[in-house]
Amino acid sequence: MFTATEFKRIHREFKEVQLKRRLKLQKVWGTLLVITILILVLFIVLFPNQFQNPTTAWILPTYGGMVFLIVLIGFLVSNKFLSEKPFFDDLFPQVYNKINITEGMAFDYKAYDNEDKEFNKMGGLFTRFASVKIKRHVEGKTEEQHRFNIYDCKMTTSNGKNQQTHFDGIYFILEKNVNTSLQVRTNGSPKLKGIKFDKQPEFDEIRVYKETEQTMRSVDNQFVRFVSDLARNPEYKRVYLSIVEGQIHLALWYKNHPARKQKIMTVETLNNLYIFFLNEYKLLSDIDNVDVF
Repeated sequence: MFTATEFKRIHREFKEVQLKRRLKLQKVWGTLLVITILILVLFIVLFPNQFQNPTTAWILPTYGGMVFLIVLIGFLVSNKFLSEKPFFDDLFPQVYNKINITEGMAFDYKAYDNEDKEFNKMGGLFTRFASVKIKRHVEGKTEEQHRFNIYDCKMTTSNGKNQQTHFDGIYFILEKNVNTSLQVRTNGSPKLKGIKFDKQPEFDEIRVYKETEQTMRSVDNQFVRFVSDLARNPEYKRVYLSIVEGQIHLALWYKNHPARKQKIMTVETLNNLYIFFLNEYKLLSDIDNVDVF
């Protein structure tokens, strides 16, 4: 856990990073504001009679005023803007470094690691056509030496006019062979290409799907109970689990995501992130032991 002295140092460095981003944003919006004002003045100078004609008198005040108001609001907001990027680029790496040193872990953290996006297609929890944007990626091994990946990500599709969010939360992958094929989910249906699933009618509170012509096994029921317990947690909006060959996929969509931009920075905030990241590892350990009992 972080001490008050460590927090003061981290907070000071973090504020410096935020200030640089804020000044950069202010410069952009300030430039746009100056350009907008110059254009409006230029129109007034070049077309001085426009306000005397009823058919043109409304054009500049309406459209020019609208543009000016938007740019002005952007400039004013930039003065108080709190960017999300420094949290992932600068703050979270320090939290993971502290965990590695204090807890003896070997977490490998990457911010905005958008190279690895195929996990959605492999798990088959969400449409394979979804665009995946990763904010936080963590790799490591459980106590049983099974490799895992944690992705804080958002999955969306767009038709050019509207955008639909299919998932926005934490996506876990545990590399372990459970010798079964199963999906357990609070909503929706399997999206795994080339495999057909049958919904199991004996489950009412949660949706359970088995690969066609396969029957429920003891290990399947253990995972159903595990996901059902997670689904009762009021923190989660939706819960999804997929077991495929060699991997277990778990996706948790929070009602209020606890590990993104923090409005208030205190030593308690930093230690809460420490606990949250460590609890993600403990959850993976719980998944790793589901089929043991």
